[in-house]
Amino acid sequence: MVLNDEIALNVLKKKIYERTGVDCSKYKDNYLKRRIDLRMKAVGIGTSYNEYYRFLEKKPCEYDSLLDGITINVTEFFRDSDTFDAFKNMVIPQLLSEKVKRNSKILRIWSAACSIGEEPYTIGIILHEKLGHELNNFLGSIQATDIDEKALSVARTGIYDAEALKKISKYQLSKYFDVVDGTDKYRIKDNVKHLVRFQQHDLISGKKFSHFDIIFCRNVMIYFGRELQSRLFLDFYNALNDGGYLIIGRTETMTGEAKDKFACVNTRERIYKKDSGIS
Repeated sequence: MVLNDEIALNVLKKKIYERTGVDCSKYKDNYLKRRIDLRMKAVGIGTSYNEYYRFLEKKPCEYDSLLDGITINVTEFFRDSDTFDAFKNMVIPQLLSEKVKRNSKILRIWSAACSIGEEPYTIGIILHEKLGHELNNFLGSIQATDIDEKALSVARTGIYDAEALKKISKYQLSKYFDVVDGTDKYRIKDNVKHLVRFQQHDLISGKKFSHFDIIFCRNVMIYFGRELQSRLFLDFYNALNDGGYLIIGRTETMTGEAKDKFACVNTRERIYKKDSGIS
């Protein structure tokens, strides 16, 4: 039976969910179609989702490549450096000032959709740069999650090409990285690596987290429909401690119920604060 493309696409979404657990119905159709079209082109299929569906049935290993294409995220160390400057010079001082008042020594950060690890390691570098030896006075941790186990495997090695480090200064490169012998690659040093714990997690259907001081979820919401965006923003609100910070992508916009629960403290860099005084 030949299915029209719209039906074939919906069948394909259902089959991807059954095979991988990734709910593609939550992605924007235009984005999803672009990612699927790239895989179809890669395997020599024209524009028929019906034909690609049949191809997947014959070669289930293609699901792995398709999932890699759907969940791909552009990433590098210190991506959007102004955002990290605001994190370093505004968010950390304000947060630690509150912790001193409450005599709290726990600092928990979540890097959601962390891809191959550049963002959480960048956060770790900044914590060392900003706090120095004072970091030892805190029980600091960075939870880094992603749906893609292959990306997490790369992240756990902490090894990167020079291209990913193009925004790292020579001083930071020597202080926080070691050259991998016989290669042009660099390995993150243990003092940063030990701050980060990687975990596979699906933002859409995974378990809910809680008790974080800061959440980074940047350049992810743009792939999701408005309804899912609204739900995830509320999930992040509930995952934050009172006075905690949510940092999203500079092209993203807060939507839904959570919009009235956060105070925007940096409009340009899309930094929001969970304020217990907002009802």
